[in-house]
Amino acid sequence: MLKFLSNIGIRPGDDPETRLSKSILIKTSLLIIFPALLWGSIYLSFGEFSAGLIPIGYAVLSIISFLILKVTNRFEFFTFSQIILMLLLPFLLMVSLGGFVKGSAVIIWSVLAPVGAILSGQLRKAVYWFSAFILLVIMSGILQPFLRPENNLPQSVIDLFFVINIITVAFIIFLVLTHFVKNKDKVIHLIQRNRELETSRKEKEILLRESDKLATLGRLSAGIAHELNNPAAVASRGSKYLIQTLADFEKNLFDIASIKLDDKQIKAFKTLANQFNRAGDDSKADPLTRSDLEDQLNDWLEEHNFADASQLASWLVEKGFNTDSLESNEEIFPGKLHILILGMLYTNQQSKILLEEIEKGTERIAVIIKSLKSYSYKEEAPLTLLDIHDGLNDTLIILRNQLKGGIIVEKEYASDLPQIEAHGNELIQVWTNIIDNAVTAMNRKGKIKIKTLKKNDSIVVQISDNGPGIDKEIQSKIFEPFFTTKLPGEGTGLGLNISRDIITNRHKGSINVISEPGKTCFEIRLPLKGYNEKNKN
Repeated sequence: MLKFLSNIGIRPGDDPETRLSKSILIKTSLLIIFPALLWGSIYLSFGEFSAGLIPIGYAVLSIISFLILKVTNRFEFFTFSQIILMLLLPFLLMVSLGGFVKGSAVIIWSVLAPVGAILSGQLRKAVYWFSAFILLVIMSGILQPFLRPENNLPQSVIDLFFVINIITVAFIIFLVLTHFVKNKDKVIHLIQRNRELETSRKEKEILLRESDKLATLGRLSAGIAHELNNPAAVASRGSKYLIQTLADFEKNLFDIASIKLDDKQIKAFKTLANQFNRAGDDSKADPLTRSDLEDQLNDWLEEHNFADASQLASWLVEKGFNTDSLESNEEIFPGKLHILILGMLYTNQQSKILLEEIEKGTERIAVIIKSLKSYSYKEEAPLTLLDIHDGLNDTLIILRNQLKGGIIVEKEYASDLPQIEAHGNELIQVWTNIIDNAVTAMNRKGKIKIKTLKKNDSIVVQISDNGPGIDKEIQSKIFEPFFTTKLPGEGTGLGLNISRDIITNRHKGSINVISEPGKTCFEIRLPLKGYNEKNKN
């Protein structure tokens, strides 16, 4: 019967915790009804009519509240009525029987009141109910001197009630402790489960970010390969020419070494070498005159059997030579010696030029690899102090091939932008996603503007384009996972969703988009918390 009655008021949609709370309150109320009827009968049998009617009245009102709960299924009203009855029953019994000691109801009252308050379901309500209990206790203390000193109950009956109250309190405490032990186990299980879910969520986030990186790199791979191939080809070609040039230089050097130069020739040789080594173009002639000079020098060199006459002629004009100066040098370096010296100086300069080309090519390869390394770093890197502009420039390097042709990039970087603590590789992923989307939206023809500034306690990065814009109907969806307007195979639909997670969750910043036909602007704000204090001002 108790099991059947304890299910009254429980709804199909109630969660286990709500079911348990309702069940405890109902069982507690039922456990009090039966002793209340016993109390009332005993009180009446000893002529305590007012005291007897109080517990019987409690039992009747509790049964009525049960019937109302059964009909209306309004558990809130049942809770309110039961807590009121739990507060008033012991108070009225004590008043009618002569106070705290004579009534002995204070034993059960001291437990029922806080238990009923807690079972009200809300902390604020529990405080109200418990405050009402304290108020009634104070009133009981005030009324105690004015109550009758004796009642009609013999000491044996008072002792019996004392035992009944203790047993009832023990049952109630047992129920409440059972409730909290079950909740404790449930909470521990939920905490463990939440930890597992959190760990799983972080692992999935990392996998999603890496998959998005790989997908983006996959789309950009052809362009990146082209960017790497060009400087690699320059370096390879330069190294081949350098080998031949050094061989020619070595041959000329040995030939000159076999001829003993006098002091005048050594001095003239140094003058020629200095003139060859000067940077820049010493020729002041107009293009037509310069062309004539090159033709004259080319003819002179061919007459003297110089192998690379046309190339050396152009070089000599650039350094301010003409046929007269060559002929005057020929007087100092007679015969074959003059051609050997010109050849050695020329091959020396060619070697320097080729080395510079190789250096530029390898530097370009190193820059691209550095940018790729920053982008594709797989582990969760710690916060590091960095310059936002470095990450933006690395992104432009990665996307350089996509930006060629019809894309104009305008940079408006704040000169006094402070450094910030951030996950650099993750921010590069954000810039890559936004800029790559802009290039696709503009069909590779248009203008991208990147602006940085400091606003209040944040660094602001604005990336805008003059493409067709984003339809208002889908602007609220662009940050949702797997949402994309690209054709199948061109996008995962994760880029902007991951970008928002990186900015908002990883860096506690914000990312917003403002779009209309002809302009789309992504604004990213990153807090300056933790940045280098030396750069604060």
